[in-house]
Amino acid sequence: MKSRHTGSFAPAHSRVAAFSRSTIVAALPLLAAGAALAQAASDSPTQEVVVTAARVEQKLPDTLPSTSVISRKDIESSPATDLPDLLRTFTSFGVAQTGPLGAQTSVFVRGANSNQVLVLIDGAPLSRADFGSAPWELIPLDQIDHVEIVRGNLSSLYGGSAVGGVVQIFTKHGSGASVALGVGTLGTSNGSASIGHRFGDAATPLDLSASISGQTTNGYSAGDPRTNPGVNPDRDGAHQDGATFGVGKTWLPGQRTEFNLMHSDTHSAYDGLTKAIEQDVLNTTLDEFSLQSHHQLLDTLKLDLSAGETLQHFHDPTEADGKFGPNSTYGSGRTRLLGAQLDWRFAPDHSVQVQYEDRSERFGAELDPQRTRVTKSERIGYLGSFLDAVDVQANLRHDHADDYGSADTGLLALGWRITPAWKVVGQVSTAFSAPSFSDLEFAAPGDSLRAEHSRDIELGVHWTGAGWLARATWFSQRQRDLIGFDPVTFDSINIGHASNRGIELAADGDTGYGKLGLDATFQNPRDTDDDTPLAKRARTIVTASYRLPILGWDTGAYLHYDGRRFESDPVTFATVQAKARTTLGLSTQHALSENWSIGAKVDNVANNRTPEVLGYTAPRRTLLVTLRGHWQ
Repeated sequence: MKSRHTGSFAPAHSRVAAFSRSTIVAALPLLAAGAALAQAASDSPTQEVVVTAARVEQKLPDTLPSTSVISRKDIESSPATDLPDLLRTFTSFGVAQTGPLGAQTSVFVRGANSNQVLVLIDGAPLSRADFGSAPWELIPLDQIDHVEIVRGNLSSLYGGSAVGGVVQIFTKHGSGASVALGVGTLGTSNGSASIGHRFGDAATPLDLSASISGQTTNGYSAGDPRTNPGVNPDRDGAHQDGATFGVGKTWLPGQRTEFNLMHSDTHSAYDGLTKAIEQDVLNTTLDEFSLQSHHQLLDTLKLDLSAGETLQHFHDPTEADGKFGPNSTYGSGRTRLLGAQLDWRFAPDHSVQVQYEDRSERFGAELDPQRTRVTKSERIGYLGSFLDAVDVQANLRHDHADDYGSADTGLLALGWRITPAWKVVGQVSTAFSAPSFSDLEFAAPGDSLRAEHSRDIELGVHWTGAGWLARATWFSQRQRDLIGFDPVTFDSINIGHASNRGIELAADGDTGYGKLGLDATFQNPRDTDDDTPLAKRARTIVTASYRLPILGWDTGAYLHYDGRRFESDPVTFATVQAKARTTLGLSTQHALSENWSIGAKVDNVANNRTPEVLGYTAPRRTLLVTLRGHWQ
């Protein structure tokens, strides 16, 4: 009997929000008022350089799509202990985690399906080849240097996986050495070490870096006996090891090649659907590599070559006695991407990119036949500025999947700099997304799933000044043949028409007393055929953070609010409204010497028990104390 891999949270699929355009106008003075307090900023967002929004280097304030960065300093200062918790802390994403460390996690950006948020690691795609979604829970937090986040439809840049946005994770690299040791509640302990060095002369250096990490926790019961009485109430512990390795060589000025490798090994207990109440254990390994070679052919012509691959293997012996029949006890998936991009700067402030990509996906399990898909893509893009006042980004992309045919997508974004500080932005785009292997496997007998298509519109206002970056964006998405999941029949289905409209507010900067961050999404994702809300999408998600020095301690407070949403009751399968959830995190760090510091963090201070996913225990209150050393 086929079944979804238990221990996995089968993602419900949906979209994005409802607020009037006047809300943006009303909100802008609030953002600007906080920014007016700004003085010279440290770690200023206005100086960040990003590559994800247009697939070329840009300063963060110059990006037209809504873009933000989570820095390494943000990561170390936050109360987060894993990647899903980091996203809760700094973004207004919908995060659905089904237990402690290593538990399967789904992430929803602007209400998009969890398999429509593209995740890249050092430029290589990270996705489970069966579900098509990223295994967020398998990426060790201690291996991450920084994260670039672009919200909104970027299918014409990256393909069908980028309907909701793109999250690019950059692993640790650089010179020097560091070490960290931590211990906390719930039997938690972690440690990490990294080293990097540059060899050779300044013109043609060789850079080497490596990092290792480990984290262990006794955890808590993944299943919530209060909402699902049949689960095993034991504690579900986990252990996760990680490692990265990087090498970069500059051959000649303008000629550089880089290779990056990341490995993680995760052993996590969970509460599955076995006949007997027992300790279910999932063992998963993840290997990801990327190879990039950059070549300045002429002063105005640059060639970028890339290759990347993700390999994921799982082993779960307890799946042999599934409650609804035997399930696969092992399986593996592979996603591979080869690409070439030519960037021609034919005039000052004007460039054209021509790109080709070949993506292959493969997944097979013990009881499931191997599935494969090859998608070939061509893209042409333009990036330009006119009269130092009007910015333009345009993309056209053609994708051909060997099992779902061809599709063309496009994006046009315009930015008008009214003043040096204020910019008005508009964007229109289209998207195409083929069903994942899991969608196809669980389609109702005789039902042929159709690919999803969508049209997106965005209007926004950006403000940059005195070390601040603030954005307000109104977005609207209309989707045809959205792929959904029936929690009663376990069938994948097409929803004829769906929509989402809303606004996003974001601000990041220094008030002169401390660093303030805000990220909020107000949305209304709906099945427009039935005029009902789409499941598992909170209409309101807000995060706010404030970090300031107090008597030599760098101290921060982090507030997260996840509003009400509709979900399926784990026992009756009836649609119910889940409660809102609010959590507060605190952190503090103090320099003991030039090389050593000590820090403490508390997540979910009030130990809020409201579930993040019905049927699963919400993340518990945790305390972690960490000693860090760093040498250049």
